[in-house]
Amino acid sequence: MRPQDKPYVELGTTFSKGAVGAPVSDTQVEILRMLFSPDEAHCAAALDFTPVPEEIIAGRAGIAPEIAADLLTRMASRGLIRGVRRPDGIRVFRLLLLFPGLVEMTLINPSPSVDWEKLGALCDKYFHEGWGHAMHGHAVPVARALPHINPPKEQVLAYEDARKLVEDASTAVLIQCTCREAVNSCDCPRDVCIGIGQGIVGGHIPGLPVREDRYSHGRPHLRGLSIDEAVHVLDRAEEAGLVHTTLNIQQDSWFICNCCSHACFLLRGTTDLDIPHAVAPSSFWSVIDEDDCNGCGACEAACHLSAINLRDGKLAEVDYERCLGCGDCVRSGPTEAIRLEKRGSEIYTPYLDYNDFVAARGMPDRVHSH
Repeated sequence: MRPQDKPYVELGTTFSKGAVGAPVSDTQVEILRMLFSPDEAHCAAALDFTPVPEEIIAGRAGIAPEIAADLLTRMASRGLIRGVRRPDGIRVFRLLLLFPGLVEMTLINPSPSVDWEKLGALCDKYFHEGWGHAMHGHAVPVARALPHINPPKEQVLAYEDARKLVEDASTAVLIQCTCREAVNSCDCPRDVCIGIGQGIVGGHIPGLPVREDRYSHGRPHLRGLSIDEAVHVLDRAEEAGLVHTTLNIQQDSWFICNCCSHACFLLRGTTDLDIPHAVAPSSFWSVIDEDDCNGCGACEAACHLSAINLRDGKLAEVDYERCLGCGDCVRSGPTEAIRLEKRGSEIYTPYLDYNDFVAARGMPDRVHSH
């Protein structure tokens, strides 16, 4: 390790302890170097994934309180960490997860000094070098699929109904797909990802955000959405054949991403890294009516995880260990031979909220059954 890498290794080590994982490597150091100055990295390494008062952070980092206060303000103003002045006047800060979190905020709050094309290439390289396995290596997946927005509503749990997630969220904003921006080789729509609630920015903390315009890079690159506008985005994503996903928690779900297997770091846990359950399924799965199936192959082509194949080139067949229950196949065919039905057993969404998720270290549980 070069001496100049020390603060970035310190910060990377802290990131590696997060619920999503982020192994320390030369590529990780290069990513962090693009986003943080050495002093900022050293200070940020003293944060946790839960809110910590700035005086404690200063003590951990071994720097004067006034220097820590300035560094923390700079980073919070650029969206690199979450900072809040609580109602009691105490300023608290928490580290974001690397993904979802820091990578998204870097795109939402772009710095003129950051070459996003280079950063995206590094993120893709890091994913294949070990970050992807760390992220998807937990017994319980980071994210889960949502069924399309028109399944039988009486059978959909509140926290797996994409419409209701938007309706119940404190805020909904439209953001560019970070994965497609990073990979930059996918023709799927990019303006289809929805941030909901406070998760991506570091979770809800009572108080006022820490932000000073002199340290920020201008207005964040996002747009507020009404409920109707958000539902239109979901419908547009379905028309493009994308898979709705969200964080594998029940409350304040952070985001509804609309994923593909070409670029998205979630689905690519299966397609690129061959981790079967990188994304947890919805509580539905696809069922084929053999009498109505004409063997056209449209459903096979629509499935991002190759969960449908034509048997003897004539009849569609579902691999239930791979099926996410997203419904893309239902929209694809010219006949009504395929539909979503409730699975034979309940799909367990394990984490209640942000704090529950970031404190978790992977609880063993079977997420598929047939």
